[in-house]
Amino acid sequence: MIPPHLFRNRTITLAVVASIAVGVGMFGASVFLGQYFQISRGESPTMSGLMTLPMILGLLVSSTVTGRIITNTGRWKRYLVAGSALLTLGFALMGTLRYDTPYWLLGGYMALIGIGLGMTMQNLVLAVQNTVGAHELGAASSTVAFFRSLGGAIGVSALGAVLGHRVKDYIAEGLTGLGIPAAGSGSGGTLPDVHTLPAPIRLVVESAYGHGAGDIFLVAAPFGLIALIAVCFIREVPLRRHTGDPIAAEVERESTVAVGGGAAVVRTGIGQ
Repeated sequence: MIPPHLFRNRTITLAVVASIAVGVGMFGASVFLGQYFQISRGESPTMSGLMTLPMILGLLVSSTVTGRIITNTGRWKRYLVAGSALLTLGFALMGTLRYDTPYWLLGGYMALIGIGLGMTMQNLVLAVQNTVGAHELGAASSTVAFFRSLGGAIGVSALGAVLGHRVKDYIAEGLTGLGIPAAGSGSGGTLPDVHTLPAPIRLVVESAYGHGAGDIFLVAAPFGLIALIAVCFIREVPLRRHTGDPIAAEVERESTVAVGGGAAVVRTGIGQ
Protein backbone atom coordinates (compact mmCIF):
# COMPACT_ATOMS: atom_id res chain seq x y z
CA MET A 1 0.00 0.00 0.00
CA ILE A 2 1.25 3.48 -0.88
CA PRO A 3 1.81 5.58 2.28
CA PRO A 4 -0.61 8.53 1.85
CA HIS A 5 1.70 10.95 3.64
CA LEU A 6 4.17 10.70 0.76
CA PHE A 7 1.88 12.93 -1.28
CA ARG A 8 2.43 15.77 1.17
CA ASN A 9 5.87 15.98 -0.37
CA ARG A 10 5.61 18.32 -3.35
CA THR A 11 8.43 16.65 -5.24
CA ILE A 12 6.78 13.23 -5.00
CA THR A 13 3.38 14.57 -6.06
CA LEU A 14 4.80 16.38 -9.08
CA ALA A 15 6.98 13.40 -10.00
CA VAL A 16 3.90 11.16 -9.92
CA VAL A 17 2.03 13.51 -12.27
CA ALA A 18 4.99 13.60 -14.64
CA SER A 19 5.44 9.81 -14.43
CA ILE A 20 1.85 9.20 -15.49
CA ALA A 21 2.42 11.38 -18.54
CA VAL A 22 5.76 9.70 -19.31
CA GLY A 23 4.09 6.29 -18.98
CA VAL A 24 1.57 7.24 -21.65
CA GLY A 25 4.44 8.08 -23.97
CA MET A 26 6.68 5.13 -23.20
CA PHE A 27 4.06 2.39 -23.51
CA GLY A 28 1.93 4.09 -26.15
CA ALA A 29 4.85 4.70 -28.49
CA SER A 30 6.20 1.17 -28.20
CA VAL A 31 2.81 -0.49 -28.77
CA PHE A 32 1.42 1.61 -31.59
CA LEU A 33 4.62 2.10 -33.52
CA GLY A 34 4.81 -1.67 -33.90
CA GLN A 35 1.29 -1.74 -35.31
CA TYR A 36 2.09 1.14 -37.62
CA PHE A 37 5.07 -0.64 -39.15
CA GLN A 38 3.16 -3.88 -39.59
CA ILE A 39 0.02 -2.42 -41.13
CA SER A 40 0.98 0.83 -42.81
CA ARG A 41 4.33 -0.41 -44.09
CA GLY A 42 3.63 -4.12 -44.38
CA GLU A 43 6.62 -5.17 -42.28
CA SER A 44 6.93 -8.41 -40.34
CA PRO A 45 6.62 -8.33 -36.54
CA THR A 46 10.37 -8.86 -36.21
CA MET A 47 11.24 -6.08 -38.64
CA SER A 48 8.68 -3.80 -36.99
CA GLY A 49 10.51 -4.20 -33.71
CA LEU A 50 13.88 -3.51 -35.33
CA MET A 51 12.53 -0.36 -36.97
CA THR A 52 11.86 1.15 -33.53
CA LEU A 53 15.59 0.96 -32.70
CA PRO A 54 16.11 4.75 -33.08
CA MET A 55 13.81 5.28 -30.11
CA ILE A 56 15.45 2.53 -28.04
CA LEU A 57 18.96 3.73 -28.85
CA GLY A 58 17.99 7.31 -28.05
CA LEU A 59 16.64 6.19 -24.68
CA LEU A 60 19.74 4.10 -23.93
CA VAL A 61 22.26 6.77 -24.87
CA SER A 62 20.47 9.68 -23.19
CA SER A 63 19.82 7.83 -19.93
CA THR A 64 23.46 6.70 -19.76
CA VAL A 65 24.99 10.05 -20.65
CA THR A 66 22.74 12.16 -18.43
CA GLY A 67 23.24 9.69 -15.59
CA ARG A 68 27.00 10.15 -15.75
CA ILE A 69 26.68 13.94 -15.99
CA ILE A 70 24.29 14.11 -13.04
CA THR A 71 26.64 11.94 -10.98
CA ASN A 72 29.51 14.32 -11.70
CA THR A 73 27.66 17.62 -11.33
CA GLY A 74 24.87 16.84 -8.87
CA ARG A 75 22.39 18.85 -10.99
CA TRP A 76 19.42 16.98 -12.40
CA LYS A 77 16.43 19.28 -12.94
CA ARG A 78 17.64 20.70 -16.25
CA TYR A 79 17.56 17.21 -17.73
CA LEU A 80 14.01 16.60 -16.56
CA VAL A 81 12.91 19.86 -18.19
CA ALA A 82 14.84 19.23 -21.40
CA GLY A 83 13.66 15.63 -21.59
CA SER A 84 10.01 16.56 -21.14
CA ALA A 85 10.34 19.26 -23.80
CA LEU A 86 11.92 16.79 -26.25
CA LEU A 87 9.21 14.25 -25.47
CA THR A 88 6.49 16.79 -26.22
CA LEU A 89 8.24 17.88 -29.42
CA GLY A 90 8.69 14.28 -30.52
CA PHE A 91 5.01 13.51 -30.00
CA ALA A 92 3.98 16.64 -31.89
CA LEU A 93 6.25 15.79 -34.83
CA MET A 94 4.98 12.20 -34.84
CA GLY A 95 1.54 13.72 -35.30
CA THR A 96 2.55 14.33 -38.93
CA LEU A 97 3.02 10.57 -39.39
CA ARG A 98 1.55 9.02 -42.55
CA TYR A 99 1.95 5.66 -44.24
CA ASP A 100 4.54 7.06 -46.67
CA THR A 101 6.57 9.18 -44.24
CA PRO A 102 10.28 8.69 -45.09
CA TYR A 103 11.91 6.38 -42.58
CA TRP A 104 14.89 8.68 -42.01
CA LEU A 105 12.48 11.40 -40.90
CA LEU A 106 10.46 8.99 -38.78
CA GLY A 107 13.70 7.70 -37.24
CA GLY A 108 14.58 11.24 -36.18
CA TYR A 109 11.19 11.68 -34.52
CA MET A 110 11.55 8.36 -32.71
CA ALA A 111 15.03 9.32 -31.54
CA LEU A 112 13.64 12.55 -30.05
CA ILE A 113 11.04 10.56 -28.13
CA GLY A 114 13.67 8.09 -26.96
CA ILE A 115 16.04 10.83 -25.81
CA GLY A 116 13.19 12.52 -23.96
CA LEU A 117 12.21 9.29 -22.24
CA GLY A 118 15.81 8.56 -21.28
CA MET A 119 16.22 11.97 -19.68
CA THR A 120 12.98 11.82 -17.69
CA MET A 121 12.05 8.26 -16.82
CA GLN A 122 14.79 7.33 -14.35
CA ASN A 123 15.55 10.89 -13.28
CA LEU A 124 12.02 11.26 -11.92
CA VAL A 125 12.79 8.36 -9.60
CA LEU A 126 16.12 9.98 -8.74
CA ALA A 127 14.42 13.27 -7.85
CA VAL A 128 12.12 11.45 -5.45
CA GLN A 129 14.92 9.38 -3.91
CA ASN A 130 16.82 12.60 -3.30
CA THR A 131 14.08 14.00 -1.04
CA VAL A 132 13.17 11.13 1.29
CA GLY A 133 14.84 9.33 4.15
CA ALA A 134 16.55 5.97 3.78
CA HIS A 135 13.60 4.10 5.30
CA GLU A 136 11.24 5.51 2.64
CA LEU A 137 13.38 5.03 -0.45
CA GLY A 138 11.59 1.85 -1.45
CA ALA A 139 8.09 3.21 -0.97
CA ALA A 140 8.82 6.47 -2.76
CA SER A 141 10.59 4.81 -5.70
CA SER A 142 7.89 2.18 -6.17
CA THR A 143 5.20 4.87 -6.03
CA VAL A 144 6.69 6.66 -9.02
CA ALA A 145 7.18 3.38 -10.90
CA PHE A 146 3.61 2.29 -10.13
CA PHE A 147 2.06 5.47 -11.47
CA ARG A 148 4.26 5.32 -14.55
CA SER A 149 2.90 1.83 -15.26
CA LEU A 150 -0.62 3.01 -14.49
CA GLY A 151 -0.20 5.85 -16.96
CA GLY A 152 1.00 3.36 -19.54
CA ALA A 153 -2.01 1.09 -19.02
CA ILE A 154 -4.46 3.98 -19.23
CA GLY A 155 -2.61 5.46 -22.18
CA VAL A 156 -2.59 2.26 -24.22
CA SER A 157 -6.31 1.75 -23.62
CA ALA A 158 -7.29 5.35 -24.36
CA LEU A 159 -4.99 5.77 -27.34
CA GLY A 160 -6.07 2.38 -28.66
CA ALA A 161 -9.69 3.52 -28.58
CA VAL A 162 -8.77 6.70 -30.43
CA LEU A 163 -6.81 4.71 -33.02
CA GLY A 164 -9.67 2.27 -33.61
CA HIS A 165 -12.19 5.07 -34.04
CA ARG A 166 -10.03 7.13 -36.36
CA VAL A 167 -8.95 4.17 -38.49
CA LYS A 168 -12.57 3.10 -38.93
CA ASP A 169 -13.49 6.59 -40.14
CA TYR A 170 -10.51 6.84 -42.48
CA ILE A 171 -11.15 3.41 -44.00
CA ALA A 172 -14.82 4.22 -44.54
CA GLU A 173 -13.85 7.50 -46.16
CA GLY A 174 -11.30 5.81 -48.40
CA LEU A 175 -13.62 3.02 -49.48
CA THR A 176 -16.36 5.51 -50.25
CA GLY A 177 -13.92 7.33 -52.50
CA LEU A 178 -13.40 4.05 -54.38
CA GLY A 179 -17.14 3.52 -54.69
CA ILE A 180 -17.06 0.54 -52.32
CA PRO A 181 -19.68 0.19 -49.54
CA ALA A 182 -17.99 0.94 -46.21
CA ALA A 183 -20.09 -1.44 -44.10
CA GLY A 184 -17.93 -3.69 -41.94
CA SER A 185 -14.80 -1.71 -42.67
CA GLY A 186 -13.91 -1.23 -39.00
CA SER A 187 -10.89 -3.01 -37.62
CA GLY A 188 -11.38 -6.05 -35.46
CA GLY A 189 -9.34 -7.39 -32.61
CA THR A 190 -6.52 -8.69 -34.85
CA LEU A 191 -4.18 -6.86 -37.17
CA PRO A 192 -5.26 -7.20 -40.82
CA ASP A 193 -2.90 -8.94 -43.24
CA VAL A 194 -2.49 -6.16 -45.76
CA HIS A 195 -0.60 -8.43 -48.16
CA THR A 196 -3.79 -10.37 -48.92
CA LEU A 197 -5.81 -7.29 -49.87
CA PRO A 198 -6.34 -5.99 -53.41
CA ALA A 199 -3.97 -3.12 -54.20
CA PRO A 200 -6.54 -0.27 -54.04
CA ILE A 201 -8.01 -1.47 -50.73
CA ARG A 202 -4.56 -2.19 -49.34
CA LEU A 203 -3.59 1.42 -49.99
CA VAL A 204 -6.72 2.62 -48.19
CA VAL A 205 -5.94 0.47 -45.12
CA GLU A 206 -2.26 1.46 -45.04
CA SER A 207 -3.16 5.13 -45.35
CA ALA A 208 -5.87 4.86 -42.67
CA TYR A 209 -3.57 3.25 -40.12
CA GLY A 210 -0.77 5.69 -40.91
CA HIS A 211 -3.06 8.68 -40.44
CA GLY A 212 -4.62 7.15 -37.32
CA ALA A 213 -1.20 6.55 -35.77
CA GLY A 214 -0.35 10.19 -36.35
CA ASP A 215 -3.57 11.22 -34.62
CA ILE A 216 -2.81 9.29 -31.44
CA PHE A 217 0.59 10.94 -31.11
CA LEU A 218 -1.13 14.30 -31.36
CA VAL A 219 -3.36 13.16 -28.51
CA ALA A 220 -0.26 12.08 -26.56
CA ALA A 221 1.52 15.43 -27.05
CA PRO A 222 -0.48 17.24 -24.31
CA PHE A 223 0.62 14.56 -21.84
CA GLY A 224 4.21 15.47 -22.59
CA LEU A 225 3.30 19.10 -21.95
CA ILE A 226 1.76 18.12 -18.60
CA ALA A 227 5.02 16.38 -17.68
CA LEU A 228 6.97 19.49 -18.69
CA ILE A 229 4.84 21.75 -16.51
CA ALA A 230 5.08 19.35 -13.56
CA VAL A 231 8.87 19.04 -13.62
CA CYS A 232 9.28 22.82 -13.91
CA PHE A 233 7.74 23.13 -10.44
CA ILE A 234 9.95 20.48 -8.85
CA ARG A 235 12.45 22.12 -6.50
CA GLU A 236 16.00 21.16 -7.35
CA VAL A 237 18.35 20.16 -4.58
CA PRO A 238 21.93 19.05 -5.38
CA LEU A 239 22.28 15.30 -5.58
CA ARG A 240 23.21 13.82 -2.22
CA ARG A 241 25.92 11.20 -2.06
CA HIS A 242 24.57 9.29 0.93
CA THR A 243 21.05 8.74 2.25
CA GLY A 244 22.01 10.41 5.51
CA ASP A 245 23.29 13.67 4.04
CA PRO A 246 22.05 16.68 6.05
CA ILE A 247 20.93 18.44 2.88
CA ALA A 248 18.09 15.95 2.53
CA ALA A 249 16.56 17.23 5.73
CA GLU A 250 16.10 20.63 4.16
CA VAL A 251 14.22 19.36 1.14
CA GLU A 252 10.46 19.75 1.11
CA ARG A 253 10.38 20.48 4.85
CA GLU A 254 7.53 22.86 4.37
CA SER A 255 4.75 22.03 1.91
CA THR A 256 1.78 24.29 1.50
CA VAL A 257 -1.60 22.59 1.29
CA ALA A 258 -5.01 24.13 0.84
CA VAL A 259 -7.15 24.16 3.98
CA GLY A 260 -10.60 25.62 3.52
CA GLY A 261 -10.20 29.08 2.08
CA GLY A 262 -6.61 29.57 3.23
CA ALA A 263 -3.41 27.61 3.50
CA ALA A 264 -1.49 25.81 6.21
CA VAL A 265 2.17 24.89 6.42
CA VAL A 266 2.76 21.21 7.04
CA ARG A 267 6.06 20.12 8.50
CA THR A 268 6.86 17.03 6.49
CA GLY A 269 10.57 16.55 7.01
CA ILE A 270 12.04 13.49 5.37
CA GLY A 271 11.22 10.89 7.92
CA GLN A 272 7.43 10.88 7.95
